[in-house]
Amino acid sequence: MDVTFETARGRRFTVEIWFMSTVKRIKEYVMRQEGIPVESQRIFFDGKELKDDLDTEHYSILQGSCLRLVLPGDGDAPGIGRMVRVIVVSPALVPGGVTLDVDAAFNVARFKELLQEKTDGALPAARMVLLFGKLEMEDDKTVGEYGPPGPDGIQVTAVVQPKQPAPAAAISKKKQPLVTVQVKWGNMAVGLEVSDLLAVKELRAELGAGAAAKLPLPKDGGYFFIYKQNVMEEDHTLRWHDVKNGDTIEIFNGQVTGGA
Repeated sequence: MDVTFETARGRRFTVEIWFMSTVKRIKEYVMRQEGIPVESQRIFFDGKELKDDLDTEHYSILQGSCLRLVLPGDGDAPGIGRMVRVIVVSPALVPGGVTLDVDAAFNVARFKELLQEKTDGALPAARMVLLFGKLEMEDDKTVGEYGPPGPDGIQVTAVVQPKQPAPAAAISKKKQPLVTVQVKWGNMAVGLEVSDLLAVKELRAELGAGAAAKLPLPKDGGYFFIYKQNVMEEDHTLRWHDVKNGDTIEIFNGQVTGGA
């Protein structure tokens, strides 16, 4: 199964592990993929530091879980051990809403991505506005800054903007962060300027317009995206994959099938 790691400095990456791995084994997977020595790693989940001899079943680590990785020099990594319960209500969610327990150090942009994942895309991060009372939550602030939480946590409202809102009708006055990426198919490449909160599957629509439309892609949509030699997950955003301005995304013919 795949689990996501986030460092105290905000770097994110995904590692495939065995579903009954011990914590020490997980650290070995991280060392193999990222080159970080086992003895340098401290792993946290749900606000607790994980013990090497216990396993994923003990800590209820599942497919898609997000673990915090603390490295030498990170100190105590502010936010670890302080969890915030967030109750999210939205007209887009039936019934009612969703409740998440998250690290207080999560920034709002990351929290939006987590909501997108937990709602199977019903709340798309790129078009989501979160309201704390009447105040719009800012992407670069942490969840913990919007409190203190009450006995049941904090309640926020999620509003999904229309796909193509008129500029004057946009709920958020702030522009989504843009990145320019090179999309490469064989020997051909084109540049695209897109939001880093764009889901990978939404990148397909961008390839049908402008200069990108010249790429001879399969008409049946039978292709997938590769970033830094890893298959990109289509339900996740470019930011989730840590795509930066000027990076290259490659396109390959065929389809990806899930493994055991």
